[in-house]
Amino acid sequence: MAFPATVRRLLACSFGLSVARALVSPLLVLTLGRQLALGPRDIGLLLGGVLLLATLGSLYAGYLVDRLAPRRLLLAALLLMAAGFALLPFCRQPLAAAGALLLTESALVLFGITLKALLAALLPPAERSRAFSLRYTLANVGYATGPLLASLVAATQAALAFWLAAALVLACLPLLRGVPAGKLAAASAAPAPDFAATLQLLRRDRTLILFTIGSLLACMVQARFSDYLALYLLQTLSDAEVLRWMSVLITTNSLTVVLLQYPLGKLLRPHTLLRWIMASSLLLAAGLAGCALSDSLWAWAGWMVVFTLGEILLVPAEYLYIDAIAPEHLRGSYYGAQNLAQAGGAISPALAGIVLLRWPPDALLVVMMALSLLGAGFVWLAHRQRQPAGAATACQPAA
Repeated sequence: MAFPATVRRLLACSFGLSVARALVSPLLVLTLGRQLALGPRDIGLLLGGVLLLATLGSLYAGYLVDRLAPRRLLLAALLLMAAGFALLPFCRQPLAAAGALLLTESALVLFGITLKALLAALLPPAERSRAFSLRYTLANVGYATGPLLASLVAATQAALAFWLAAALVLACLPLLRGVPAGKLAAASAAPAPDFAATLQLLRRDRTLILFTIGSLLACMVQARFSDYLALYLLQTLSDAEVLRWMSVLITTNSLTVVLLQYPLGKLLRPHTLLRWIMASSLLLAAGLAGCALSDSLWAWAGWMVVFTLGEILLVPAEYLYIDAIAPEHLRGSYYGAQNLAQAGGAISPALAGIVLLRWPPDALLVVMMALSLLGAGFVWLAHRQRQPAGAATACQPAA
């Protein structure tokens, strides 16, 4: 069954943004180090601070999705993202660089939450997981090609990669044609609580809170692995070698997702989500353990495949879980709350910098393995707390 034209355009837009991000990703740590003359710890703290601020904005972004027209939100996200990419090569002070990065990361948060709510509004439940899986696959096609383009473009001038990324984002603007100009139907059908009341509703959902904590810990391990692995490799390799290793690892990750996402995604069922999330945590930990015990690029690439298998299972399972428990009129807010798990991506570069400053490099990989297993424990607790969808009074709108 083919998706509606609007959904196809949204997925194409998401793909374009993924290519843009992948162009920048392998160069980001190196660019910040050169332009700002910062060491690994300070780069980690800068990235972590920016990502944390953008992630904390998820709650308000989700609230906006339930109240405003999605076309306006997506347009704002694309313009902010392009501005951030274009400005970053001109930043020579940490505060300016943080501002440019905050534009791109906040825009990515807003775009992601809006897109999830749109897929839920435009597609029947049976088609949502298929659309999300396709989006995830396309994102990784972007990440498979982006680093290769970055290597070619950066050989002339690193700034060109950032400007090309900005141009790609702007090229996605025509793809917003057909996106609803009014509020989503589900959001319009029920009284919308104000922001404070929405926060209270979310706070009373223990399943959501426990699951989000577990997702946050897992996110520290898998969401920004390119940042903390780059910091790890900088301890023993030259800048040029780090760029080469990270390009291979990111491409390996993306190709594995592209090849195996659909076959493995078919195994996910609502009644088996817990089992697969547990398995994904073990695979993430095993992949990092293999890297810690290996010293060649190709061995690392092999263990990256194992790591990626865990990611392939984890990411769709989290989406399916939140899709199952979110009330229709508060979908944006629930996606926004669960997106707080991306704070794990904000914390991991800062944590990596601190660990590398105090302990031998291999300690970083041990810490990440432990976080993966701890996250699985919180997901298990959330599973124990879960109530049937719609049964909790916390899901009802405020009077």
